[in-house]
Amino acid sequence: MSPRHRRLLPWLALFVVYVVWGSTYMAIRIAVREMPPFAAAAARFGAAGLVMALIALFVDRESGRPTRRQLADYALIGVLLLAFGNAMVMWAEQRITSGITALIVAMVPTWLTFFDGLRPHGQPWTLRVWLGVMVGMAGVGLVARPGGGMAAGHWPAVAMLMVASIAWSIGSLYSQSVPRRLPLFSAAAVEMIAGAVVLAAESRLMREDLGRFASASPNAWWALLYLAVFGSLVGFTAFAFCLNELPATTVGTYAYVNPVVAVVLGSVFLGEPVSAGLVAGAVLILGAVLLTTTRRRVPPPPREAPLPVSSEATSS
Repeated sequence: MSPRHRRLLPWLALFVVYVVWGSTYMAIRIAVREMPPFAAAAARFGAAGLVMALIALFVDRESGRPTRRQLADYALIGVLLLAFGNAMVMWAEQRITSGITALIVAMVPTWLTFFDGLRPHGQPWTLRVWLGVMVGMAGVGLVARPGGGMAAGHWPAVAMLMVASIAWSIGSLYSQSVPRRLPLFSAAAVEMIAGAVVLAAESRLMREDLGRFASASPNAWWALLYLAVFGSLVGFTAFAFCLNELPATTVGTYAYVNPVVAVVLGSVFLGEPVSAGLVAGAVLILGAVLLTTTRRRVPPPPREAPLPVSSEATSS
């Protein structure tokens, strides 16, 4: 491969993260119209986790077997990110459009910054942080208001999305405090498989009708396959490659691009409305993310660089 093509690869991978992770919201919307959300998520991450485990057997074999503590730590991360964060997104998209879901979930970087202030040696709360949270919440209110593509009875789903964003943020922060980190693919496999096990238990607890899988249309099955292959495997691999090749601040721009991609795809392919209030709320939410994540930081004391979490950050 020529040096020029080699330089282009990270940018192509970042483009994949932009499009693929932004499109997962539309795929979720298609799948959960006909499939039980928790069971569908369990199938998605169970299949992707097994494939990731096979990859880890070859790629990470020199690192040895994970310890019990490592398995417990990464299993907890997987439960927070997938069995609570992603599962609630899939449940909410039964009632809320994919574009609105993506915009509300876009608050994750703001919540990450906010909750980081609770940790020892975390970034302290500043006026920018508080202002960002307030601006972001105002944006959520505009996006989620009745008449903006949702009915008033959808507020419980909005609340679930807020809880999902907070669960994802806590899981992400916890992943940075793990004392002994696993290699990237091993960590992803443990997180996905643990998340799938808990998702299956949640599906049983909610008494979901698994017979809906049999009656689901080919479109719903293609959407679920897309989520497993592209959302979890291809998207994650591209994200990990970007982190190794590009500055973290450049890779982090996916948090601004994914919601825009989701809104556009939802409007074009699913006919989801794009109102003036939705656009105004989107501007406030993305402005809040920009406000809270681009402030000048005091350099932290040197320590081992954390590995990224395994699944779609701010996504699905």
